[in-house]
Amino acid sequence: MSILIALAALAMIGFGMPTGVLSVAWPSMSDTFGVAITSLGTVVASYTVGYIISSFSSGWLLRITSFGLFLTFGAAVSGLGYVAFAFAPSWWFLLAVSAMAGAGHGYLDTGINLYAATRLSARATNWIHAFFGLGSLGGSSMMTGILLVGIGWEWGYGIVATPFIVLIFGFTATRSRWSTTEIHEEDESLEVALAGTFETLMVPGVWMGIAAFVLHTALEVAAAVWSFTLLTESRGLSVGSAGVWVTAYFGGLVAGRIALGTFADKLSLITLFRLAGVLSLLGTLLFWQFTVVELSFIGLVLLGFGLGPIFPTLVSATPRYVGKRHTQNSMGIQMGASAIGGGLLPAGVGILAASIGLEAVSVSLMAFAMMMLIILWIFDRFVR
Repeated sequence: MSILIALAALAMIGFGMPTGVLSVAWPSMSDTFGVAITSLGTVVASYTVGYIISSFSSGWLLRITSFGLFLTFGAAVSGLGYVAFAFAPSWWFLLAVSAMAGAGHGYLDTGINLYAATRLSARATNWIHAFFGLGSLGGSSMMTGILLVGIGWEWGYGIVATPFIVLIFGFTATRSRWSTTEIHEEDESLEVALAGTFETLMVPGVWMGIAAFVLHTALEVAAAVWSFTLLTESRGLSVGSAGVWVTAYFGGLVAGRIALGTFADKLSLITLFRLAGVLSLLGTLLFWQFTVVELSFIGLVLLGFGLGPIFPTLVSATPRYVGKRHTQNSMGIQMGASAIGGGLLPAGVGILAASIGLEAVSVSLMAFAMMMLIILWIFDRFVR
């Protein structure tokens, strides 16, 4: 199983790198394509459309193909999308390949998280997801360095494609070893074990999970993709300083998943959710004020730390709040919901920022954090 966990961790690095790269590269990219700085929301939205389509169709595709082939296909689409990113000749082409990369991520993210939910402990799932933060941290650091030495942002996306190319070969070599059979261990047949999509949508816990994933991912992605622009364009930080801040945010994600995730199998699920939610809200409050710069910096890091364990713990707990028969369908639905939260809501933040100013970003982060905390606080009603 160790090679499978290593490949899952590499996939998480691949998921994280584009977020860190886009956050830092965007001001330069907007200059290249001659679009407004607030058009970042359009790129995120196009990625989201691809992700939603693929993640919601994942349950159907998993029923007609092997799990290993499903993962290989997701890695191939993702890698090809980021290679095309590096050579995008126009704005509209960029939006098209952004949707393509999103589609690949939707398949691959659903597959990796389904594997984690059915085969790994909450602690192991948190540790694997810590590699997402490492990928984001590495992506933002890499792109900051690329911009400081004066070479084009396109190089960053060429590097982003590398993990997915490696995954294509890794998943192909191990395709017969990937399985989620544990979700059927108490059932006599696959047909009995798996529920239909519409039946799954009748489960109250599914909708609770959807709400939690939407709000968590909205907060995590909005902070990731907008903080650099807010810090450089509104608060006057240099590219180097803002890059350090954003990198520290991703470092907080890693630390939160390792530190709080270590106790995921010891603390009650509700205690972990509430603690993480409170820390996230406190982080947004500190980041919102920028009279004391040091507190604002601490707030951004604290936000990352609080957010860290929420997504992987939700993934690991999915069989508990939806039931094993609904886990496969629910994972695709929840990943689609996370794409809506991570794509459409940050895009809405961009529209708001274009209308009333970039400081709308920090206010939006507080609003997302408050709503997420409310959902996490009442989550115990749905956990079995």
